Amino acid sequence: MTFKLTYSDGQETDYDDDTAWEVDDGVLKMGRKEGDWTVLVSPSHWAVIEVGGASLHKDDEDDEDDGDDDEEAAGDQGSDDEAKNEDKKDDKKDDKSDD
Repeated sequence: MTFKLTYSDGQETDYDDDTAWEVDDGVLKMGRKEGDWTVLVSPSHWAVIEVGGASLHKDDEDDEDDGDDDEEAAGDQGSDDEAKNEDKKDDKKDDKSDD
């Protein structure tokens, strides 16, 4: 069944019928076959799972109009990762100055 996963940082990813998943004690488990999990997502890293059929497919059709959206999203993700890394560096500096 198709589903949309919203991560705790707000990033959204759509998954198709080929992805099996389950939630076990808050851990999201995903893989190509049920029980053969290749991705485990910590409860602190995901926020919402939207399960659906028609509404998720409708969004996918809108995105297929031009392929530029995917490239822009990938570029934005890189910037977000860089900003997070800078924040971590700043936090480490702050921790050292507290000593």
